[in-house]
Amino acid sequence: MEQEILSRDLIAQPERWRCALEIDRDSIEVAMLPDADADQLIHKSLPLRPNIPMEKAVQEAIYANPLLLSEFAQIDVLVDSPDFCIVPKATAQAVDAEQILATAAINLDRKSAEMCDATPECSIAFAINTPLAGFLRRTFFNFNLHHILAPIIANPPANNALFAAITPGKIILTATFLSKLLYANILRCENAEDATYFITAVSKNLPMKSLPVLISGQSEFARKVEQYLTRYLCAPEHIEIPSNLIRFGAEVTALPQPLTAFLSCAL
Repeated sequence: MEQEILSRDLIAQPERWRCALEIDRDSIEVAMLPDADADQLIHKSLPLRPNIPMEKAVQEAIYANPLLLSEFAQIDVLVDSPDFCIVPKATAQAVDAEQILATAAINLDRKSAEMCDATPECSIAFAINTPLAGFLRRTFFNFNLHHILAPIIANPPANNALFAAITPGKIILTATFLSKLLYANILRCENAEDATYFITAVSKNLPMKSLPVLISGQSEFARKVEQYLTRYLCAPEHIEIPSNLIRFGAEVTALPQPLTAFLSCAL
């Protein structure tokens, strides 16, 4: 079945809307947020064609959905990059992203070194495909680039918690205590048993023991991980949709956690 496209006539005044994209290798998650409560948030998942260069797959998906080429009030792109370093804000101000990543022995061949803020205390240096970075900057109006960890670090679901955003094949895992970041990483895992092991191992190795475990994720993969976690940790709790987003309609519940956290911060 042919996928429904995001056509330009879907939004009458895009300059009054904010658009946020989350890009990983398999898909682009699109969220368009209106500036008025009368309108509903629009969310769509755009699959990317496999086995072709990343920048080509993203370009195809963007051009196939003409609404994304509109002049929104702002466009924010969150990228899922495994090549990143979380550094103090003072370091980010004194040393550029390329130097930080090189010090961490991250290979920057055909990659662009980028930097984004996470909190007033820390920033994230990260690398993305250079042709992809170039395409995004040429294509979008009022464009900002972020790492997917940044909004989750900036907007943790609790001041004291181990938090896991669980999607098939991937966990975004953070830990905070007294609102201070203890841990943040993206863990790749193909089965629920491995995901459970990673979460349990991080929990048991944190300096603050027995932090409450919070999770997000509605997939069967997430449900299996939640079930397994009850054997090794206290029963995890599901986080609630931020109250400032609920008014934008049912589509909010389908957003991936980085977009949820980002849009909640943006309001």
